[in-house]
Amino acid sequence: MEFKYNTRDLKFILKEWLPTEEVLECDRFKEFYSIEDIDQIITEGYKVCREVISPINAAGDKNPVRFENGVVTSPPGYKEVFQFIQQNGWGSSSECIEVEGGMPLIIYKAVFEMIAAACPAMGSNIKLTSGAANVILNYGTEDDKKRFIPKMLNGEWQGTMNLTEPSAGSDVGDALAKSYPTDDPRVYKIKGTKMFITAGDGSICDNIIHLVLARPPQGCKGSAGLGLYIVPKYWVNEDGSVGKPNDVTTIAVEHKMGLKGSATCMLNYGENDECYGIMLGAPPDEKGRSQGLAMMFRMMNESRIGTGHNANAQASSAYAQASQYAVERVQGYIKGERVPIVKHPDVRRMLMDMKAHTEGIRAMIFKGYYSLDIAENSNNKVKAKKCEAIAAILTPLIKCYSSETAVVMTCEAMQVLGGVGYTNEFPIEQSVRDSKILTIWEGTSYIHAQDLVKRKMRMGDGQPFADWMADIVSFIQTNKGTPGLEKEFNNLEKAYHCMDEVKKIYDSWQINKMEELIGLYATRTLFICAQVVVAESLLEQALIAQKQIDQSADHFDINFYKGKVASAKYYAKNILPNVFILSEIIKNTDLSSQECPEESLIVN
Repeated sequence: MEFKYNTRDLKFILKEWLPTEEVLECDRFKEFYSIEDIDQIITEGYKVCREVISPINAAGDKNPVRFENGVVTSPPGYKEVFQFIQQNGWGSSSECIEVEGGMPLIIYKAVFEMIAAACPAMGSNIKLTSGAANVILNYGTEDDKKRFIPKMLNGEWQGTMNLTEPSAGSDVGDALAKSYPTDDPRVYKIKGTKMFITAGDGSICDNIIHLVLARPPQGCKGSAGLGLYIVPKYWVNEDGSVGKPNDVTTIAVEHKMGLKGSATCMLNYGENDECYGIMLGAPPDEKGRSQGLAMMFRMMNESRIGTGHNANAQASSAYAQASQYAVERVQGYIKGERVPIVKHPDVRRMLMDMKAHTEGIRAMIFKGYYSLDIAENSNNKVKAKKCEAIAAILTPLIKCYSSETAVVMTCEAMQVLGGVGYTNEFPIEQSVRDSKILTIWEGTSYIHAQDLVKRKMRMGDGQPFADWMADIVSFIQTNKGTPGLEKEFNNLEKAYHCMDEVKKIYDSWQINKMEELIGLYATRTLFICAQVVVAESLLEQALIAQKQIDQSADHFDINFYKGKVASAKYYAKNILPNVFILSEIIKNTDLSSQECPEESLIVN
């Protein structure tokens, strides 16, 4: 099936809904971009995705990464496509900070969403390279930047992040990888094993720049003792030229359910005691504490939002394919005539479900990107600080809710296709496989739920979260009398009060240190917050769309605007009521899963 994507919704977000002008007026962007550029950027980006990137997606799934005689070979076409993206301004150079002409996140991410939809495995290579480059730009010396950044941006080299080890997954502080000083105070020998390293090896680039967490001899126990090191696959000399192999060895490539075009590697560092890394940031302080994990978290936080975005991109692509099939597939009768399946009520329901979810989640994601753009670039320090807090609150919602929902939506797309959807003759079965990992990447859903209830709700003595909730209340109070949307705003107001009740319950649990309950209901609390945000975002969009409908009933884009109103109504009436149920479940504080004997949970 031909790659299709909803570019109109991306343009609506940037040109009609978000205050994009505020971002473009920032000093960093005002000489380079304007609202008038958006249509061309998205249109050209879509063309690249259809003609260049999408064709390698199924090919990479059918001819996956190979690991033979210690050599990792990427699928056919991946090298050429990666370099095309990077060299033509569709990749890391557009996303990186401190790069002249770099795009605002809200604009670049509209393009990157289509890249991730066209080939998720390729999207990962771009995103990891951008993230690694941004860490070096933030924390490296001028020499580091000159040494690594140009070739990371032009497609010659790519980047990764290395946290997970066989004995240390989410417990990063238990990492066993070590770093040892040399005669050069910034160069350390690296020893250890890292696993589940996405894009950890392959034939896409001439060199791979790994960012590796390792503990120096004076590093304290736990995550605070970890340092961060630039560890190239091939050593990079001071003049930027490539030197000898740096004793980084791929010992295994994972056999995965999906994303088969991307190499997920187990890497050994220093098997021959000849692996070297360049330290980022300051050496450990007198208590053995480093900023390694904190620096890495900059890359991780970008990746967490990006992971949720990647998931929704895949769900959106699956929805586009399902809608295309529903129009073409003729089956069944209505009033005695055979009809396309799009005429059947339950198929319409499934399409509406996918439309409302993917549009609403996309809106939540771009609220996050807008907040990051303002936080990092605005001269209005008060607004920047507020937006920084909003982005922090939205990050776990975006990562968890988007990825969990994407799995359901891609399965629903498969259901629209029926039996053929289960075959690999159609792209949706690949989307089902590819999307599942995103609930696990960058931390499981439970990890992000704990981040929400233990950190984001309580940061700044709880004031930023209270301010965020107050903004939602203000929106409801201002608009709840809108003709034609009364029921939808009533549901949003009710859902808000449920969220407020749950927040107060969590305040009580925190005060009384009821850790078991805090953890038990964290994921469901995150879903409550996310569904309120999505509903709010869709209703914000519906108000704009309804105004267009009222102004011109024969507007050339009338069906798009009617669809925006329909998405908001559907979500508010069919999805948002889940909040009512979840809040009741939390208030009931059922402990049966905890009280059940552990032995009873195990199948022997």
